[in-house]
Amino acid sequence: MQGQEKIGIVLATYNPNLGYFQKQIQSIQNQTWQNWVCHIVDDCSQPEYQSAIQKIVENDSRFIYHFHCDNLKHYHNFERGLQYCIQDSTITAISFSDQDDIWIADKLKVLLKKLRSEQALLVHSDLELINSKDETINSSTWNFEGRNPEKSTVELLLLRNVVTGCSLLFCTSLIPYILPFPQQKEIGLHHDWWVALAAIQIGKIIHIRQPLVRYRLHNANTVGAMQDAGKFYSEIMLWISKKYRITGKSYFTHYNLSKAFYARFQQQLGANWSNPFDEQKLDFGLGILKLCYQSLKTGYRAEGIALRIWFFKFLFDINKIKNYMLNLLLIFPGAKNNIQNK
Repeated sequence: MQGQEKIGIVLATYNPNLGYFQKQIQSIQNQTWQNWVCHIVDDCSQPEYQSAIQKIVENDSRFIYHFHCDNLKHYHNFERGLQYCIQDSTITAISFSDQDDIWIADKLKVLLKKLRSEQALLVHSDLELINSKDETINSSTWNFEGRNPEKSTVELLLLRNVVTGCSLLFCTSLIPYILPFPQQKEIGLHHDWWVALAAIQIGKIIHIRQPLVRYRLHNANTVGAMQDAGKFYSEIMLWISKKYRITGKSYFTHYNLSKAFYARFQQQLGANWSNPFDEQKLDFGLGILKLCYQSLKTGYRAEGIALRIWFFKFLFDINKIKNYMLNLLLIFPGAKNNIQNK
């Protein structure tokens, strides 16, 4: 298998901490699975960072760097990296890499063996949390965040993503289903979430409760880890930390994601599939409450997220009813003046 399988790695960079970046590169070079190529896809870093990146990898031809003058942000930058991978027909599986983590030496070997033995489309692992000094914060991100990825279904994964990009490996046969990535005005949907949704809809996802990445937490993280994420009290504390601001952004992130998911996989989902986040459905969030119950019943641990999104959907539907009633009143003579006088 070593001689036959070639793994493509998409490593996204943007003004990286060069100390962290060098450790990430070394951990990729130290992989026991050596048949790989790594596309470093730079998202318009400053020239001095681009020069440093080039110098760090210049003696290893398996690293191919691509410097871009347009900043697409991490979501579309990973998509751009996939375009480089699909140009190489010898690549059979693809992995994502951040610019500041450390991979365990057997990461690619363990993931690929599991991917093939289980005939899955995607496999991902637990992660060890480390700080800026490489010190262990927690030996298991899944335990720290309260993840139970084995309980995933399409609907529950739409509610909460439990697949971390730097820990996954997926078959190139998944590429036609994930490209192009759904467009979004603001980055709410992340690349790993979209890839995981496609994989669980088309085939099988395998979960490995073995940390194969040392996942670094620091102030510059685009996406980090939060203790007991998804639980109700964690959502309350997060809301308090944001000074009680209510924007409804999270509901529309889920709505746009589920809409894009249905548009891409309508044929596979069939006519009976019901979108729990459907904006057009005036159900006051009943579908989301059902997901909350499923999460509680199965131990998926996303009840807090479900209740937060339900709250915004409920307010959204109330406002829709209010606007409908106002428009209805205005069709009667004098109603507009009466409303204004009040």
